[in-house]
Amino acid sequence: MNLESSPAREELIDLVRSQDDTAGHHVLWVDVDANVHISKVPDDLTPVGFQKSRPEMKLRLETFQCGNGYVGPTAAADDELIDQLFNALTRLWPDAKKAVGVEYHDQF
Repeated sequence: MNLESSPAREELIDLVRSQDDTAGHHVLWVDVDANVHISKVPDDLTPVGFQKSRPEMKLRLETFQCGNGYVGPTAAADDELIDQLFNALTRLWPDAKKAVGVEYHDQF
């Protein structure tokens, strides 16, 4: 999913569905090229440490804590969650891409 190339809600659904909520904490983030990612935070890093390890990161949302249902097939089927995430990404990206450093948003 790329926020500069006609992003589609269905792309976000596929991205969310591809993750395992029980595998660990996850971060939804956007790189400098406007590509949206969901990454599992490695066990040896905090979410902030993960952010620091990704110099290409421009925007990230609140960390999705393991087991809270923000990723995986069940989350992908939650229309309200998908709408919130999609709207947050498309609303926040225009300012984030111009910002210096990473924009972090803990509410979406």
